[in-house]
Amino acid sequence: MRNGLFVIVSRVIVLLVGMTGSAQAADDLLTEDAYLQDLPVVLSASRLLQPISEAPNAMTVIDRDTIKASGLRNIPDLFKLVPGMYVSYYNGNQAIVSYHGTTDQRARRMQVLVDGRSVYLSPEGGVDWEDIPLQLEDIERIEVIRGPAAASYGGNSTQGVISITTVDAATPQKMKVRILAGEKGAREASAHLSSALNEAMDFRLSAGGRQDDGYDVNDTDIQNDSYTTRLFNLRGNYHPNAIDSVDTQIGYSNGVRGSGYSKSALNTPHDKFVTSSFFQIDWKRALGEGDEFSTRYYHIFYDSVNSTITGAPYPGYVVIDNVTSWRDQIEFQHIMHTSSDNRLVWGASARVDRVDAPSKFLVAEQRLSQGTLFAHDEWRVCGQCVLNVGAMVEHHGSAESYTSPRLAFNYHLSERHTLRAGVSRAYRDPSMFEEHGYYHFSLGGLTYVGLQSANGIKPESVLSRELAYIGTMPEWGGTLDVRAFHDQVSDIVYVKAGSPSPVIDNLIDATHSGLETTLKVRGELGQLLLNYSHQTITSKTTNYQETMPTNSVSGLYVLPEIDGWLLSIGYYQNGTQLAIDRSPLDRQLLSRRVDLRLAKTFAKQSEVALVLQEPQNGSYIDYMRENQFVRRVYMTVNMAY
Repeated sequence: MRNGLFVIVSRVIVLLVGMTGSAQAADDLLTEDAYLQDLPVVLSASRLLQPISEAPNAMTVIDRDTIKASGLRNIPDLFKLVPGMYVSYYNGNQAIVSYHGTTDQRARRMQVLVDGRSVYLSPEGGVDWEDIPLQLEDIERIEVIRGPAAASYGGNSTQGVISITTVDAATPQKMKVRILAGEKGAREASAHLSSALNEAMDFRLSAGGRQDDGYDVNDTDIQNDSYTTRLFNLRGNYHPNAIDSVDTQIGYSNGVRGSGYSKSALNTPHDKFVTSSFFQIDWKRALGEGDEFSTRYYHIFYDSVNSTITGAPYPGYVVIDNVTSWRDQIEFQHIMHTSSDNRLVWGASARVDRVDAPSKFLVAEQRLSQGTLFAHDEWRVCGQCVLNVGAMVEHHGSAESYTSPRLAFNYHLSERHTLRAGVSRAYRDPSMFEEHGYYHFSLGGLTYVGLQSANGIKPESVLSRELAYIGTMPEWGGTLDVRAFHDQVSDIVYVKAGSPSPVIDNLIDATHSGLETTLKVRGELGQLLLNYSHQTITSKTTNYQETMPTNSVSGLYVLPEIDGWLLSIGYYQNGTQLAIDRSPLDRQLLSRRVDLRLAKTFAKQSEVALVLQEPQNGSYIDYMRENQFVRRVYMTVNMAY
């Protein structure tokens, strides 16, 4: 591993020296176009289109080229390229994506949107990444809000927001086929077709399947964590005139998820069968002068069939843990310019979640209604000063309402260098299961309670403060983003011992402080992305302080293309940590991993690529000791027509 790290460090040094040397020929003047190109324009931070230097939150943008160069197979793994983000797997088919602590199996505090559609699910919250009808090839761009964003997206955004934008129906690519094969049973095949039906209507269709055998395991226990997924997406866009656009999407996936452990009496190895689908329609109308009105409706369906035959000392019983859920949401928003120096976006939404889960509640059918009202104002106070003020009011069923405000002030020292100061308050209302959960099962006519909710659980809250710097150095092709943060988290919901069963309650208060930075360099010797995060957690709950690594590093170096050949190197390092819901035996020690991707392009943007993950065949623990990550090798073939 040291040799792999040495190679990366030496390449970085050469890259920086080379770019610094070439800077003497660079023009000292920076045009506005170059400035905006170096600092991407983002939409998700405030629901207004802004350069990152004027957004109210720290942002990371993962574009299509970065996704491709990384060589990563799974969507959650992309977030290893976000500073302060923890990515791991409860098993081979259940990913964990978390930011700044509270790292457990469900990771319920990160909002995830796909084309504006929230995909975290009831009753437990969290995101089942493998069950989203979405492929890497469908993704055009990802924007990650680092830090609380409840002012824009509500109560599941206390850690941040992942906003995924898929490829538009009007993409010029006509047809593309992708095939992947590799070790550990890795297999993928997909096809993507786009076309224009007429001048007013475009469509894009993608379909495919994937499978994997999961982790290598140690000798103490054998887990069943393979998966097989089949899915398709259809997206159509109707633009009858210059001001209206209607976008419609339909998606479906089904698959088999391996589950269970050989030494577990109640969760023996078995297969779980999952179906997921959605329908979404968006209408936008341009009102002139940059103003816009839009509305969105979507419906999500999720069904999990999960039954286990128990082992010793309770052999031969059937434990059923089926879950069916539905979500319907409608939302509208209005963007308006109130003056030449001021923009305002406001809107509202209404959502209904329904769940049928007999094993998780005393009353199997649960229903939760939620309403929101939000507004965000961007005021250009002076030529160098931008003030962002926003808030969201949420109402959950019969519970009281909560207001999540945010204030950020961006000061441009020059057109290349910006300082930002921000403060926000965010709330997360308990999930259905946290508030009303009663997990129970029957063995031999007797009912056993595995976990239940306490009465009167309060919402979690976060008070976040940050100082940040965003800068561009065009003379050597560089951009730098540095953020210092201090978050006070209160009333974290977790599980405590109880009689006759463990109880879910408000248990933890904590303070998260730290520094994170992203450096991007682009020049004649290639492109470099380098992230670093340092964070400390203070809490009276001792094991909570270990839930995130103190230091983490990630990077991606893409060498210049030579005769159609392209080499990229990924590096991922995490310090020691222990997830809050794991025993000390599962402590993850310092881990380092190098990924190599070598690709050859040929006619019509087709490509063959070989990817080696951990080529020196080391190993490390992912989340718990049963998950041993070892070397993986796979090849992809992409054919474009």
